[in-house]
Amino acid sequence: MATEIIVRQLLIFGVLIAVGALGFWRKIISVEMKNSLARIVIDITLPFLIFTTFSNMKYEPDLIRNGLIVFVLAFVNLLVLYWIGSISSKLLRLDAPKRVVHTLHTMFGNIVFLGFPLLDALFPDGLGVFYGAVYQLASNSVTFTYGVYKLSRGSQRGGWRSLINVNTVAIFLGVLALVFSVKLPTVVSKPFELLGKSTSPLSMVYIGAMLASMNLRKALFQKSIFVLSFNKLFFTPLLIGAAYLAVMGIIGVELSKVAFFVLILQAAMPCQTIIVVLSHRYDGDHMLAGANLFVTTLLSIFSLPLIYYCLDWLWQYFAKV
Repeated sequence: MATEIIVRQLLIFGVLIAVGALGFWRKIISVEMKNSLARIVIDITLPFLIFTTFSNMKYEPDLIRNGLIVFVLAFVNLLVLYWIGSISSKLLRLDAPKRVVHTLHTMFGNIVFLGFPLLDALFPDGLGVFYGAVYQLASNSVTFTYGVYKLSRGSQRGGWRSLINVNTVAIFLGVLALVFSVKLPTVVSKPFELLGKSTSPLSMVYIGAMLASMNLRKALFQKSIFVLSFNKLFFTPLLIGAAYLAVMGIIGVELSKVAFFVLILQAAMPCQTIIVVLSHRYDGDHMLAGANLFVTTLLSIFSLPLIYYCLDWLWQYFAKV
């Protein structure tokens, strides 16, 4: 049933992505409008989605415990993905700029523009977005420190101030509302919820416009892109998923099914958009970054349902062991 939901949702996303691409090709969406759309999603609609999700949930100790486990294991995810990316980039004998992009794109996925809408659809009770926001907090802390440092070749060091943004503020306020059971009046909460729900369609339209704006013919058929796609979209998520279930079974740590699925699905998302933007900013190999994003986004239409099916099988297998 859940596999059907994810396939149906990805088909819906595909239609919205096509609308965004058509809008760009017809010059209805300009480059400036595309960039503004990304800012609207990240700085306006997503914070409202995070806050309203947190504030509408009922406080339970298990919720916080699972959230803390997701936060810690998100760093483990990134470390394993870093190792996989580093090893594969060396085996492929990539030059330094390509190696940096390859490794970072193996580590970081599109957990905002694709991850949040998908998790919101899969787990409509709010748990998906809750754990997704926790994962995002961990991922951003590495993206805007280590990621910026590597792409700028050490010339820029993202400090703690780069981690304070409207989304982290939304998480903080949402946690306070959750813990203290703060309920906003309907005249305020309803507009907030409507803004939050617009995150999904706007994100997909943005992805479509962004993909349509890329001229990547020369970059698309590099071996490294397909190695990255296999590692990121399939091999590593299943590897860490099986490892987590085995280890937690041995040491007796319990993690809810939704938290586990969010943790692995976020690791299996296609390449992160912000790495393309940062590659442009710091004169990195932005053509390879754009090709990575383009190919993995298209392949994720097939890989994400498969990953979900495999995770469901792994969960049931280890539950019987």
